Amino acid sequence: MKDITLQSENIKYGKNEEVVISKIKEMISNGILKPGDRLPAERKMALDFGVGRAQVREALHKLEFYGIIKTLPQSGSVINGLDINTLDGLIGDVLNLQDYDFYSLVESRFILEVNTIRLCAERWNNEDIKNLEKAHENLVQNFDTPDRVSHDFAFHRAIAEASHNPVFKAMLMIIIPDILSVYQKDRICAPNPLVISEHEEMLNAIKDRDADRAAAIMAKHLQGVVDFAKLKLAK
Repeated sequence: MKDITLQSENIKYGKNEEVVISKIKEMISNGILKPGDRLPAERKMALDFGVGRAQVREALHKLEFYGIIKTLPQSGSVINGLDINTLDGLIGDVLNLQDYDFYSLVESRFILEVNTIRLCAERWNNEDIKNLEKAHENLVQNFDTPDRVSHDFAFHRAIAEASHNPVFKAMLMIIIPDILSVYQKDRICAPNPLVISEHEEMLNAIKDRDADRAAAIMAKHLQGVVDFAKLKLAK
């Protein structure tokens, strides 16, 4: 297994994880990256690709879910041992996910998260609760900052992790970034104190292991997004 040094020449700068995925696809097609090669650190890719580390992280989550890369303990992310044509086709499929309409993404998120929080309420352990409480605390502390949205997502991701169903978590990691990109484009991420109170209600229901209550709160929490997506679809 060899390390790869990225060259920053001829890199197209962008604003989301599609830039990262496209560049990795290009490097595989050009033979710069081969099966078994270790990807550079997130910080280096962010610098070389002209994106934020959050976008690199989301891109890697998508690539891992589709079996294009795998994460090894203490070794980082590695290109999977597939032939080049297969890798190229899989990455093309991942890039095509960007074409899903907003309502379909939101509807999928609603169904996914309502069921994910049920499992979270039933399966959490003490470490999960610590992670949920920390994620909620971070959101409260950053509620009036531009980082509010990422901390909001971190809370939902912590719920998915506490469900102890890695497929649910991976699916959430795929669809949420595309939903957030619409939020940011349409500027619908204004601070809403209701978000904080509903997160607190979800956290309390999870701690009580009340799956039905937790699911009901999540459904109420996401209903506004579903209604917005329906209006957007009708235009």
